Amino acid sequence: MRRFGAVLVAVVLVSGLFGAGVAEAGAVSWSPCEGAPAGHPVECATLTVPADWSTGTGSVALRVSRLRATSPERRVGVLMFNPGGPGTGAAGYLMAPQYARAYFGPEVLARFDVVGVDPRGVGGSTPVSCAVPADDPSVDRFPSSAAGVRALVRSNVAFARSCDHAEQLDTASVARDLDAVRAALGERQLSFLGVSYGTMLGRAYAELFPHRLRALALDAIVDRSLPVSRLVADDAAAVQDGVEHFASWCASSSCGVDVLPALHSVLASADRGELLAGDRPVTAYQVSAGVNAHLQSPLLYPALATALRAALALDGSGLVGLGADPLGSAMYRTIVCQDFDTRAFTAQLPGLARRVQRAGPALRGYSEFWDIASGCAGWPVAAAWRPHRWPHLDLPPALLLSGAHDVATPRRWAERTRRQLPESTLLRWSEAGHSAWHLNSECATQATIAYLLTRELPTTTC
Repeated sequence: MRRFGAVLVAVVLVSGLFGAGVAEAGAVSWSPCEGAPAGHPVECATLTVPADWSTGTGSVALRVSRLRATSPERRVGVLMFNPGGPGTGAAGYLMAPQYARAYFGPEVLARFDVVGVDPRGVGGSTPVSCAVPADDPSVDRFPSSAAGVRALVRSNVAFARSCDHAEQLDTASVARDLDAVRAALGERQLSFLGVSYGTMLGRAYAELFPHRLRALALDAIVDRSLPVSRLVADDAAAVQDGVEHFASWCASSSCGVDVLPALHSVLASADRGELLAGDRPVTAYQVSAGVNAHLQSPLLYPALATALRAALALDGSGLVGLGADPLGSAMYRTIVCQDFDTRAFTAQLPGLARRVQRAGPALRGYSEFWDIASGCAGWPVAAAWRPHRWPHLDLPPALLLSGAHDVATPRRWAERTRRQLPESTLLRWSEAGHSAWHLNSECATQATIAYLLTRELPTTTC
């Protein structure tokens, strides 16, 4: 989920790029974006919404950006999007002209007003500030005893209680924020593109505001009908599949690494404290996280092969560099922990740890959803979401997308979602990597663009 954005656009998400446009009652007041390149037509604004939508109390400032349709005479409407995370700000994606063009393409930019919103707690919206790091490397994330579970819970609670503005960051609140932006824009409906975590946001919006959706495209789908115990088991198996797919690529491309024995050796070196990044030891958990980050796209396979060769010589810097963002980890944790109910998971931790280690032995059970769930064990703010099937909604036919070797959001989650949305179409693409949109499948990307423009569902596979 989060590493998709971290790999591609860290350079874009820079604080202080936006002007201080102020939202007026019933409308958004746009102003030029401070720091935007000369001639780039992106506009910026700030919209204030309630911190607690249930009571209307408190306030949160949202950073909003917009690129108007370049062919207004052919304008379809507004396209809102979420590129993943959580903890990734959509508003920043529109700031750099070269990135906006690459991410959306000329036809989308011609036909839509593309609107990006930094979710609450993220980017230029009201931020989360935490005094304690999100992750303590001295705490075992795969506890095998009750004492280990207590240590993990203490660490998670200490982090959570060190954070300011960490309440009401659940995805349903973010969905209500998006609808406030829609209303302020004066739009009757919007089209929505959600990638990875964005599929969680798209579902939340669909359940709350089905009549406000013109089109709904969900790429790399999180199945929110499943309990956490099932999510971590499914994702461990998907990571194992991803490692084996990379190993096959490596063998066929003569990359210079026998992947599975190399991983075993590198993890053992980390256990002994011999693997270093500079003068810092690299833990086995960090090795697994780094390998998994590189499995987000085949574009990163050559870099992973290089990093593994270096790690065999005890240089782990290539494995820990990708996506190592403490601030991003804090935002990620404070948001996602309010969307996963880990009460039962916490009680079952030792047994589940053994289960995922059997399902994904190459990385010792690591997956992004294990990282999420273990980091949320004992979370002191009750989760707002309870797993349930998609309800019957009056939605436009939705487009779902899923890759064959996705290590973050397994194909089986998309298949389950398709069965719960009988009017939808699941576009299955065969390439590896996490998400299709302008990254891992050009065929699926073009089919998505056609759907967003016409609302006609594709009949092909990729």
